[in-house]
Amino acid sequence: MAGNRWLIYVLLVAAFGVVVPRMKGLEFFNPEMMSAYACIGMVFAGPAAAEAFKKKPESMVEATRWIFRAVLFAEAIAVAMLLCGMLTVYLTHLHSVFFLPDLPQLATSEALGVTGSVALATLAAWLTLQFSSGAARLGLRVVFVGLLALFFLRGQWLPDTAGVGALIALAVSLALFGLLRMGLKRA
Repeated sequence: MAGNRWLIYVLLVAAFGVVVPRMKGLEFFNPEMMSAYACIGMVFAGPAAAEAFKKKPESMVEATRWIFRAVLFAEAIAVAMLLCGMLTVYLTHLHSVFFLPDLPQLATSEALGVTGSVALATLAAWLTLQFSSGAARLGLRVVFVGLLALFFLRGQWLPDTAGVGALIALAVSLALFGLLRMGLKRA
């Protein structure tokens, strides 16, 4: 089963890191596209945390380690997709003008991706401990649908609001860590 899971991740990186950027071409460097790629780790962090928290952690330190392991996993996938995408565009446009993406904007979007991943992984952990991993996955689906709707309706705002979004996600993460700590103390 674990081998199938890794194959799926490899195929996702190939699809979003090679196929989509090849189709988009230089449009891949659009700030909205780059910001979305920087935030895609959020899709993977929550489910990874829900899976880890099927077994109750023995301490808050262990819970925190599981959450950050899920975030690290998710961000590794996001960075792999982003780097493969940039490399694909560069290699398919070797005779074009070489330019870098807007690195400060990309860093701000990556901050949103990381803090959002922490928030969603912590939410999944808390929901799993309070209810079940199925409830956590359902809760994450609701959040993902909301984020997807927001992206389709206001995606052009993503590069400009990523910094504020990162601060909001950080505040949400801290609140969720507090809830998680209280839940572990009660149990």
